[in-house]
Amino acid sequence: MKKELFTRYQIKLDSSQKGKALSLLMANSLSYLQAKNIDENFFIITIKGKDKKIFENILSSNGINAEFIEIKGLLSPIFELKTRVGLIIGLLFLLLSLSFSSKIVWKIEVLGNTVSSTEEIIEELKDAGFNEGTYIPEINYDELQNRILLNSKRLSWISINITGNVAKVFIKEKSSENQKTEPKYSNIVAKYDGYIESIRVINGKKVAAIGQIVKKGDVLISGIIDSQSQGIRYEEAKGEIIAYVNKKIKIEIPYKSTEKIYTGVRHVYKDYKIFNFYTNFSSKYGNQTVFYDKIEKREKFSVFGIKTLPLEVIKTTLYEYKYAQKKLSKQEAIDKAFSNLRAEMDIALENAELISKVINTSFDENGFYIDCQLYCLEDIAKIQEFYVSN
Repeated sequence: MKKELFTRYQIKLDSSQKGKALSLLMANSLSYLQAKNIDENFFIITIKGKDKKIFENILSSNGINAEFIEIKGLLSPIFELKTRVGLIIGLLFLLLSLSFSSKIVWKIEVLGNTVSSTEEIIEELKDAGFNEGTYIPEINYDELQNRILLNSKRLSWISINITGNVAKVFIKEKSSENQKTEPKYSNIVAKYDGYIESIRVINGKKVAAIGQIVKKGDVLISGIIDSQSQGIRYEEAKGEIIAYVNKKIKIEIPYKSTEKIYTGVRHVYKDYKIFNFYTNFSSKYGNQTVFYDKIEKREKFSVFGIKTLPLEVIKTTLYEYKYAQKKLSKQEAIDKAFSNLRAEMDIALENAELISKVINTSFDENGFYIDCQLYCLEDIAKIQEFYVSN
């Protein structure tokens, strides 16, 4: 039993049996440590020693020939140890508790930000030399806070207070102050080129007229009001401008295309972040000649769900895929083109009333093509903000 605990096996398969083998493992909910191509002809799956018999039975009973290669030695226990997250965490925090962990910043909390994200503020703190892992007794608070404000594009005021291992950073943002001194107003401009059919002004001054041809970006209702009695004043323009517009849709479907196909192979790696230091227990990232989609998940730990610890486990899962050539017949290309056209028309006419449409089709040795013109009625009003300094 002890030998199985510290032994791994590599299952060597012919590449032609790769898909069938992986499907069987997934169907039987069998987990493995790693799966990768070793060359064009062979594929290997790495498993724990204790799982050898069940893998042998599943593969052989389904007619899959496989060679089991035992991997053992001084490094085998280390390989097994990396999967035991609880033991690693316990050892790390035993060392931390015996050292000067009580004098280190474990966590940073940002309070008062409304425009900038917490991540952006923490990045500015890091650039100034303050982050998780900073040694508390060496902090000169006045010097640190001044350095942060001098280099910051976001902050006008900051106060750092540390209780235990948690740093609470209170801030005020420059952008919040600027918004108070620069009131926001707006014009209504044309979202598309069009021929105006009707105008309804709710707020602001009408600039365009019924029957006028306008270009995208032209001002239709102005938020700047100039009167002899009151002088110039500013408003948030509001209104509805219904216009006739032309919308063009182009669809191109080639007979030959390259598609992304997932192979079913995946690799899982774990990194451990202690303060701002990273420890990796996996070789990254398998076969670099293979294409992968990467999904990353982060998990922080706490003591009894109350106090957050300066440890984060970063789990990276790689999903292998390949590109394959796909050929369409002319009829398949036509069906796909019109399906895409319907989807594009649904989007284009979501807020519009269709008056008429013209569809032209063509094809050559490379593919099938559609040119479509939609003539419709739509509200082309678009808000364009501007600021006025006091």
